[in-house]
Amino acid sequence: MVKRIVSALVGIVIGVSILIFDNKILYTVALSFFSAVGVWEIIHAVKCADHKFLTWLCVLFSAAIPALLNFRVEFPLKRNIVVFCFLMFVFALLLIMLFNHKTIRLDQITMCGSAATVIPAALNCIAFVRYLPWYADGGYLPGVFMLVYLLFCAWLGDSGAYFVGTFFGKHKLCPEISPKKTVEGLIGGIITVGIGVAVQCLVYNLLLPSEMKMNYFVLIPVGMLACVAGVLGDLTASVIKRQYNVKDFGNLMPGHGGVLDRFDSVIFVAPFLYTVFSFISPIVEQIKCA
Repeated sequence: MVKRIVSALVGIVIGVSILIFDNKILYTVALSFFSAVGVWEIIHAVKCADHKFLTWLCVLFSAAIPALLNFRVEFPLKRNIVVFCFLMFVFALLLIMLFNHKTIRLDQITMCGSAATVIPAALNCIAFVRYLPWYADGGYLPGVFMLVYLLFCAWLGDSGAYFVGTFFGKHKLCPEISPKKTVEGLIGGIITVGIGVAVQCLVYNLLLPSEMKMNYFVLIPVGMLACVAGVLGDLTASVIKRQYNVKDFGNLMPGHGGVLDRFDSVIFVAPFLYTVFSFISPIVEQIKCA
């Protein structure tokens, strides 16, 4: 328990420090680190770590993806660079399978290659959400609000589901995948996110300029739906761990597991929120009368 509390406090301090600095380069470095560690963890979990070259190729490529996606160049050129790098990565995977066909199977290549692209791309949606045009130019408060909001949707829901399920859970949600999850816990997590987002909006609206306010009627229902997406991410990670008979993906945070154990819900929540907010602005512009 002590290790769990200490590691949680360390993680909170690091996370809050990153939010305070609110720097795109710092976000990219952090996302590259988490992506590389997450890919390293899943490659070990699915028993592919014996293939050293494959492992390091996937880890290094996953670390490079946030930089590729956040690198500031003109769009057509950026698109060409990204496409070229992904094609070269796939080509390298095929060469590895060709020259090691006796020891590496197609499903292993596919699993490692998918992890090396999906995990960093999903995590980088955190940065995409921060720098959407609706609030990227609005300064520190709106952008950091969205990062905190994103993490609330993932982690508040998880905490709320745990406590409600522990005390009131009676009906199993997915007993074959995650025996401890209950329907009551799921509902409790969704409600917890709704309450947490409402409080967050209230606090931020007191701090934001009068012409820029966060929209309760958008953020609360979208956050509750994002909580459901987070549960799907959690269940997906549980399926992988059950199929490969592992308890935790890693031990980066003692008592909490590895990156994938902490970010399994974020991997689903971040792309969901980025997709939604690419079309809907969470900020209400109040037009001042002349």
